[in-house]
Amino acid sequence: MSPTESHDPQPSRFDTDRVVDPALVEPELLTVSGADHAARGRGRGEQAARGIALTVDAYSSLFSRLGITVDTQRSAAEQSLAALADWDPAQVDELTGVAAGAGLELWQVGLVNARTEILTLAQVDPRECSTLVHAAPGGTKAVQTWDWHAEFADVWHYQSVTGVDGELDHHGFAEYGMLGKIGMNSARVGVMLNILKNAADSAGGVPVHSVLAAALQRGRTVVEAVDIIRSARTTSSSVITVTGSDAAVMVEIGPAGTQALSADGWFAHTNHFVGSELLDGALPLNAASMSEERLALIESRVADAPAPADTAEMLGHLCTGPGEAPVCRVPEPGKGFGERTATLVTVQFDPVAGRVVMSPGSPNDVGRAQAVEFSTTAR
Repeated sequence: MSPTESHDPQPSRFDTDRVVDPALVEPELLTVSGADHAARGRGRGEQAARGIALTVDAYSSLFSRLGITVDTQRSAAEQSLAALADWDPAQVDELTGVAAGAGLELWQVGLVNARTEILTLAQVDPRECSTLVHAAPGGTKAVQTWDWHAEFADVWHYQSVTGVDGELDHHGFAEYGMLGKIGMNSARVGVMLNILKNAADSAGGVPVHSVLAAALQRGRTVVEAVDIIRSARTTSSSVITVTGSDAAVMVEIGPAGTQALSADGWFAHTNHFVGSELLDGALPLNAASMSEERLALIESRVADAPAPADTAEMLGHLCTGPGEAPVCRVPEPGKGFGERTATLVTVQFDPVAGRVVMSPGSPNDVGRAQAVEFSTTAR
């Protein structure tokens, strides 16, 4: 299909009516390495070709459902790839390898990596997440829920990535076709992500997921990772939480720039801007958003709480009980594709121990879902 053609997309292999119990998903573990970025990308593409194709179909189906034509999807993906090529050309080399290995066109892989930016083209309510940190010298810990479209419960995977060209190894999870998402590297610097919204958000910028990948690849300290994040020309709003052994920084990203937030002890973020510098044009994710209520609930739970002994102890603060603000999400009955939200992954970081624990589903599901643990080794 040429970039100028306009017609309805072909039927997708992705079943838009399916809703999988997130806690019962058994994610694949990708072990990714290569002599250079292009080779590493090709290896990823060959290893995960089926999952990548399914995820491309999933996002194309979602975008089409939201009124974004295939031509517009392709144009927006190519614009973000061009922005990425200006900022981090090695990532484009790697994504080119992913596309070749998976038997897809580069823009299709770009579609997944730039999915946050492309969603700004629709009148859509982004899904919500919650992040909680306890920052202390020699004892920082963090936990997060990743809430997203319920139908996407199994279009993600664990990954263990070996660095190339002097870059760092990193472990975590990503959606198929992405180079990085939420994880920790061998310098024990971790990144987490919550989506935000601003009236001036647009498509075409450096994908926020590529920013996460760069921080994992090259961020040897919290300061270095924050500098990498702030250097990208992004066009969609998010907050990236950067964790290290001694500190954590939440970097809010908006059309007007970035603001770094930090504190000693407990602090949390949900899905609205809280820094004073980026409030112009800031919006709730949707009219029914309970981001402020969720943040207030989490903050009330930790107000008098001591420093956590471990990350498992922190998960109780992210659970949801009857009648409480939905820190954990389950799909609402009767909602259609693009409207059903679920907590798909629960994440725990202990940078001092170099420990990452991830499990399908929500903190309410811990014990029912099968967790995986990574140990990072400094190099």
